[in-house]
Amino acid sequence: MSWPDARGGPARFVAVERRVRPCARLFFFPHAGGGPSAGSVLRDLLPPHIEPWVVSLPGRQGRQDEPPATDLDSVVADLAGALAGFEDLPHALFGYCAGALPALLVARESRPARLFVGSFAAPDVASIPRRLHLLPHDAFWTAVLDQGGIPPQLARHEELRAVFEPVLRQDFALYAGYRHRAAPPMDVPVTVLVGRDDPHLGRGAVLGWRRQSRYPLDLSELAAGHWLLEAGAGELVATIADRMGADLDHGRQRAIASRTGT
Repeated sequence: MSWPDARGGPARFVAVERRVRPCARLFFFPHAGGGPSAGSVLRDLLPPHIEPWVVSLPGRQGRQDEPPATDLDSVVADLAGALAGFEDLPHALFGYCAGALPALLVARESRPARLFVGSFAAPDVASIPRRLHLLPHDAFWTAVLDQGGIPPQLARHEELRAVFEPVLRQDFALYAGYRHRAAPPMDVPVTVLVGRDDPHLGRGAVLGWRRQSRYPLDLSELAAGHWLLEAGAGELVATIADRMGADLDHGRQRAIASRTGT
């Protein structure tokens, strides 16, 4: 289920499940190759007052008739503009693995209540593959697995590789053009979610996220490896719900103080 874009085009965000009385929304930016269906775990684990939505990029699922996006700046501007239609409730963004990159850039434009990032290095030190999308089939999959670009259980099956390879190449081509641009810290708190046994992330790369926000870094280390939603989903989603609940309480307290002048 989705809301049409304000300009009359296909929806940029798709509701994983509409809640009866939501108090906040979580917009999910999946890993490379992931589409709206990747948000099903959020539907199952988030509390009923948080409504889960998933970004919908050109070239897949509900937008499969559109050409794939090739310019990340244009995608970010498009998504940030679409979020303006959701101002009736507080919202947070959750960028998972490579999805952390567009989530951060959209957060800089839209100022959500909080940015969650999972299993991804700080953008100023992240190693962005520049030519991965150009490699031939076998070399492509070797590199994807070496870099942790897709859950291993998917990559092991040749028939699933055939399904995922086109959209993976699209996403890696989209991110290949990213060049980090220094910017002032955001006025948005950042929660970083990482697995204690993640072989792809060093501690320095994780702590680098503190340079992206004027708030103290909120680091949550989970009992998992790199693929948190596949092996540590319960703890991850509980952490997200806890932080969003605290943000809602803080927002209510500020609203009361504003009305009463205290």
